[in-house]
Amino acid sequence: MFKAGIDVGSTTVKGVLLDDRGNILFEHYERHEARQAQKVLALLEKFEEIAGREFHLFMTGSGGGDLARALGVRFIQEVNAVSLAVERFYPEVNSAVELGGQDAKMIFWVNTGNFRKKITTMNDKCAGGTGATIDRIIAKLKVPLEVATSVRFDPSKVHPVAAKCGVFAETDINSLQKAGVPAEELLISLFNAIVIQNLAVLTRGNTLKPTVILLGGPNTFFPALVECWRYHLQKLWEEKGIEYNERSVLLPENSQYFAAIGSALFSEFEESPYKGKDGLLAFSRRSVAVLKARTGERGLIKPGEDIEEFKRKYAVKPFRPKKFKEGEKVRAFLGIDGGSTSTKAVLINEDGELLATAYTLSTGNPLKDVKKVVGKLKEQVEKDGALLEILSVGVTGYAKDMLKETIGADVAVVETVAHTISAKHFFKDVDVIVDVGGQDIKVMILKGGRVKDFKLNTQCSAGNGYFLQSTAERFGYKVEEFAEVAFKAEFVPRFNFGCAVFLEQDIVNFQRLGWDPHEIMAGLAKVLPKNIWLYVVKEPNLRKLGKRFLLQGGTQKNLAAVKAQYDFIKERVPEAEILVHPIAGEAGAFGAAVEAMKNYKGKSSFIGIDSLLNLNFKIKSDETTRCNYCTNRCLRTFIYVETRTGKKTYIIAPCEKGSAEDISAVKEVVKKLNRIKEENPNLQEISAKKVFESYPVEKVYSERKFLFFWKKDPIEKRKKLKFGIPRVLNFYALAPFFRGYLESLGVEKFVFSDFTSEKMVMEELRGGAVDPCFPSKVVLAHLRNLLKKKPDVIFLPKVATLKGMFKDSEASHACPTVTGTPISVKAVLTKEEDVFKENGITFLDPILHFHDEELLEYEMYTAFKELLELTREENRKAIREGFRALSQYQEELRKLGEKILRKVELENRIAILVLGRPYHNDPGINHGITEELQKRGYPILTIDSLPLKEEFLKKVFKGRDPFSISDVWKKSYSENTNRKVWGALYAAGHPNIAILDLSSFRCGHDAPIYSLIEEIAEKSGTPYFT
Repeated sequence: MFKAGIDVGSTTVKGVLLDDRGNILFEHYERHEARQAQKVLALLEKFEEIAGREFHLFMTGSGGGDLARALGVRFIQEVNAVSLAVERFYPEVNSAVELGGQDAKMIFWVNTGNFRKKITTMNDKCAGGTGATIDRIIAKLKVPLEVATSVRFDPSKVHPVAAKCGVFAETDINSLQKAGVPAEELLISLFNAIVIQNLAVLTRGNTLKPTVILLGGPNTFFPALVECWRYHLQKLWEEKGIEYNERSVLLPENSQYFAAIGSALFSEFEESPYKGKDGLLAFSRRSVAVLKARTGERGLIKPGEDIEEFKRKYAVKPFRPKKFKEGEKVRAFLGIDGGSTSTKAVLINEDGELLATAYTLSTGNPLKDVKKVVGKLKEQVEKDGALLEILSVGVTGYAKDMLKETIGADVAVVETVAHTISAKHFFKDVDVIVDVGGQDIKVMILKGGRVKDFKLNTQCSAGNGYFLQSTAERFGYKVEEFAEVAFKAEFVPRFNFGCAVFLEQDIVNFQRLGWDPHEIMAGLAKVLPKNIWLYVVKEPNLRKLGKRFLLQGGTQKNLAAVKAQYDFIKERVPEAEILVHPIAGEAGAFGAAVEAMKNYKGKSSFIGIDSLLNLNFKIKSDETTRCNYCTNRCLRTFIYVETRTGKKTYIIAPCEKGSAEDISAVKEVVKKLNRIKEENPNLQEISAKKVFESYPVEKVYSERKFLFFWKKDPIEKRKKLKFGIPRVLNFYALAPFFRGYLESLGVEKFVFSDFTSEKMVMEELRGGAVDPCFPSKVVLAHLRNLLKKKPDVIFLPKVATLKGMFKDSEASHACPTVTGTPISVKAVLTKEEDVFKENGITFLDPILHFHDEELLEYEMYTAFKELLELTREENRKAIREGFRALSQYQEELRKLGEKILRKVELENRIAILVLGRPYHNDPGINHGITEELQKRGYPILTIDSLPLKEEFLKKVFKGRDPFSISDVWKKSYSENTNRKVWGALYAAGHPNIAILDLSSFRCGHDAPIYSLIEEIAEKSGTPYFT
């Protein structure tokens, strides 16, 4: 009897029909475009043409459950279906990797005697390292599918890209694209990031042992992705001494069908006769309207609402360029906005009047895009015989730095500033500017015509214009049709606001429930203001911000988005006046032009419009352009420009040193930076080094005489022991204690892991078990780094509590993820083989409670008594010496903090206080953010460096108890969280301190205090950045 399997995934439907021997008679793969039921019905018709109704049908996939119930057939869980197909056709396989549209899974077959145990891991609710990310980025880069599938992997062309989050990956790709990196290298970098992400997280401490089989659409259609898997797996196997050959990584025929094939094979174990299409037809026809009315919400147009009047009032009117006479000389200022998905340009005259606009979608080459838009402007002005003269040029947007260098722009304006200038030019007394672009959401809050505060989507571009556009295109609509289509929806699904990848998952779920594309599009429009105000701005009370709201940015050309924002604002501020910028899409370019006009002094560095249009350039970014001026060895982009006046090379690099052409130029850069650093110390950088130094302690041991000659003095043993300490987590606060403790006992040899770096992460972070928290996840890489330094002992304690700083706090717990990390990394390094035992290393991970010194004394004695042959008296004294070393370090740091504060007070300058956790002192965890601020002339303080002298505490806290936070923070259980709140209060009381709130992605302990710290800063007028 025939057997059929259908796999209904998040983006595609796959179906196979097998004969009674398991041979494939028919197979079909198709994107379902939100029409799962219809596509399955068409597939069933094909099956019926071949087999009539005489077959068993099994279904699988994320969208298959409801459809299977409607058809009255069995549903098979994906992992079981894939496993069965692999076991049947490739019994030699030990590991499988399947990437789908929104999920990723690994299956490990482990031999346990006569039985092969199966271990399965899947991605969590985030679809970052899957096909959805690849799809979106290929669409954004506008790379034809045939080009993307012809790319070949080359490790020398890899650039840093984060694949943990699909939106982060988009952001990184966008930045590289604007730096001129070719599309081929962007795709190679994306595939590399996806492989590394899955190896780092999805393996959960298991090793992908050969033979490995690669399955799923992305692996099937992108050869470079397969080659990348081979490259990294071979490196992993070489490191572990595992033998492999050219067939160790397989991409089988029909690799995209394995789930469907496996589900069909279940007919060998149970029956699931096909009963016809009637059930699915009924499912498609039955009153979904009742379900929609019950679970959804009203659409964008309320009953009786005059949408035509809304359109007349809020539609952005098409701009009509100004007409010029033959021979007329048009003196103009040029503004360019090199945005994330498009490039915009405008011309204004000397009175600030708009003369012409131009727009083009990004090609991935900013110079090419600028040539195109400037050519359009010139054509508009000169088509009737006028002559255009550019007086000055302003640039803004992602590509502003490259453009300033290459075309000689006079001013490069930060985007928020450019948009504010533009808004104030057209409207007076605006309270709030809401700018929604292709990838950015910017909200600027004004007071008295000046920017009082601004919010940016720092971690995620959920709900941005590009997301709305790409969703519409996926449903077969142009972005210009979005509003008309969305306005037709009577009811819309309720989306959860937040991450774009989670919104993608909502789309799949709503499609399965029967929501139509136009309803989903309207629902996405309705969730946009929630993303703006509740996710990015985190301010539900809009009334406190003002009454005049200006909407601008390219997304505001979409009337569905405008209508959703209008309703959201009006519900909360009924008397609000809502305005739409007359040139919403070109607002940033207009602001840049106005700034160029304001700064014009009769001269311009602009290369000239003809030189720009005749610009010949070549962009190169490969191994030959890699920077060798520091250990990071970043890839740089060289732009070779040829104009009528000669040739010039521009270097786009992540730092000043990388921008230098030769070593003498580097020395000048370094000399200049060192002067700036000397004037503006960075205590985050300084403490990261000082915390691992040795501080004077008293020796607490004495030579022991033994009656028996074979009993050796333990002091000699201690002196020979080499202790390995990873530079991670709470060691950035407690290392002096541990080193002081051990040194007082006679331990002399210490080795530390390197600071976190991109190289360390790329080379050592494989097979991890910690996912959401990067500072914890990277601990595994540090231990592998330490193993190479051959210590005798690796010490990584589970610090459960810290010493409390506040008299009224509820507790002083450490972060539970941090506490549990030693357990996770130990499991990874001992699961398949005990790496510590093989290398003769003792791994010490005692649990420690610093809030109770008696308990701590017991825990430290228990941990070290055998290894160091320790007496209780030695341990007690060593604890005392450890705390003495810690106090010395803390006092040194506070003295440096005091020096900085006295200096900025005297010079009336600003110091920046970093509100972070101890591990944010690691340069690889803070990603050099404070170093960039230091280069701009700001000294950097940390919470631990704030002076505790009475004169400072009195001045800052003004009569309130300096060691009490209970009046502002009741849930004071986490010590590091408590210290962040205290640091905010300290900054709020000091006129020369601004706040930088650093938090790692998805930090659960930081989440509850974001709004509190912001409120403390706002009430005191303290500058606050996140």
